[in-house]
Amino acid sequence: MRETRSPSQILFSHLPSQTVDANRRVWRVESWVSPVTLMVDPDGVRRRVLAAIDPWRVTGNDGGLVDELHKGASIDVLGVNKEQGVKLELWPDIWLCSQCRRVAYQRGQCICGSKQWAQLPFVGFHECGYVGTPFIRKCATHNQAAVKNSSSSSIRDLVVECPICHQQIQKGLGGGSPCPACHQPGLNFNVHRASTVFTPHTFTMVNPARPENLRDLLANGGPEKSLRWVLDDMPTARPQNLAATRQSIVSDLIAKGLSPDVAAAAAAAAVEAGASQLDSTPAKIDLPAASLENAESSALEIALATFEGRRSASKLQTEPVDQVFQSMYERQYMDALERSGAVEIDYVDRFPVLRGVFGFSRGGGAIGASRLVPFRSKSRRLRVHADASETEAYYVRLDPVRVAAWLSGRGLLDTAPTNPRDARLAVLAAADFPSRGDDVITETVGSATLTLLHSFAHRMIRQLAVLAGIDRESISEYLVPEHLGVFIYATPRGSFVLGGLQSVFETDLHRLLDLQVDAESRCPLDPGCDRSGGACLACLQIGEPSCSYYNRFLDRKTLFGSGGFLRSDL
Repeated sequence: MRETRSPSQILFSHLPSQTVDANRRVWRVESWVSPVTLMVDPDGVRRRVLAAIDPWRVTGNDGGLVDELHKGASIDVLGVNKEQGVKLELWPDIWLCSQCRRVAYQRGQCICGSKQWAQLPFVGFHECGYVGTPFIRKCATHNQAAVKNSSSSSIRDLVVECPICHQQIQKGLGGGSPCPACHQPGLNFNVHRASTVFTPHTFTMVNPARPENLRDLLANGGPEKSLRWVLDDMPTARPQNLAATRQSIVSDLIAKGLSPDVAAAAAAAAVEAGASQLDSTPAKIDLPAASLENAESSALEIALATFEGRRSASKLQTEPVDQVFQSMYERQYMDALERSGAVEIDYVDRFPVLRGVFGFSRGGGAIGASRLVPFRSKSRRLRVHADASETEAYYVRLDPVRVAAWLSGRGLLDTAPTNPRDARLAVLAAADFPSRGDDVITETVGSATLTLLHSFAHRMIRQLAVLAGIDRESISEYLVPEHLGVFIYATPRGSFVLGGLQSVFETDLHRLLDLQVDAESRCPLDPGCDRSGGACLACLQIGEPSCSYYNRFLDRKTLFGSGGFLRSDL
């Protein structure tokens, strides 16, 4: 069977061990044929996968995957081969006669004379990863079985009887019996396409389409220079355009193979020689080691994401536009930015994003509730099935001074610096951002900042979908909480037409930001929603995989409650 699908469609609907409906039949994906190896940053993939599987680590359902990754297990990142595609097998191989509903394990002419067969759409599955064909017993006397028509949708009410003597043979399919693979109890049955049978789990990362972009950044200051660039509010197009410092020269030389001592001596000699472009005494970034490493890594991601260029809302007025637009950019855009608490919004027309699927679970329930089953090769190497693409995005940067004041008002920061750089450093120094699976009992700087940024992003996605008239699931987020930023981007898998974000950016950004502040802040399900966390599908949550934090760390009160970030009296 040959059908055409895009790589993004295949990524989310044709994964190994997944079943699909096609050509009026049920099929199981056997494999991606001759998949292509994608060029990725292996350390970046490892960090992102570890972050994504954190909820399973917390519940103990990761199957040892976290330890395996910490020990250095390799990860193969594979894309679909557009020439070879995906290999499917017809499955499950159990059939019902369309006329008399007799059960058979091979097709031909039924005893009733009919040749029309349909597959039984049910499969057995277990959280260990097993999936199999249901077993239907036959009448001991007549060696036949038929499935009775039923008005109930419950598999437990499914009745199998003998079509000759009409004696009931079994009811249901045997739910709760031991799994044939792991021999543990808990075998379940459901329609093959149910989310309880197969739920894929994804992660997102910035991955430049051109590896030379990463090499260029690393060769010109790398993470250290990127962090200085972000702390200074991204004043140049790229970090490379900043003046070199003694430390950035040391980092460059070490990256090129020199020892730390030799690199330090060479940098000192350059400063001694009076190189005019060197700032020999840059402001020291005084952060704990772990915070500094995370801040540098995320700053490098921002630099990679915006490497191909960006347009800033505050600079649109300098572009060659007519008087009407120039006036709108100077007044309405700037007023809306200030009201919304955003210091800047950048439009990125080539946002390099990699969407990867690292595994699946069977059994449904909350994230982490069922065992995580990673994808593996025949040699047991870990696999990630992925699709790399470039799309358009906004990079929304919250005002660090306003965030610091908000945190101080909640009693979480001792001081609220009024200098943007100092405010960023104050938040970085105090914040220990929770992992995706953490349950935070007492609010911290990290949990409050993450909840604020995440809630702000979800509200903007929902308002953007309304304003642009598009499917909300066509927009996703990529949070950078260390730097109070979030990328909101058009997902290639969705129905979003590229250019939609650009159109809103150039003509309606002030309306979007006004909606962010002024649109209805209550939930239709209040007071229940407010009492149970302040975020639900009716007000703040969005669909997975559009949300990178599994719809956790969300609360409308951070935006509109007493002392909320978007309240005018802040």
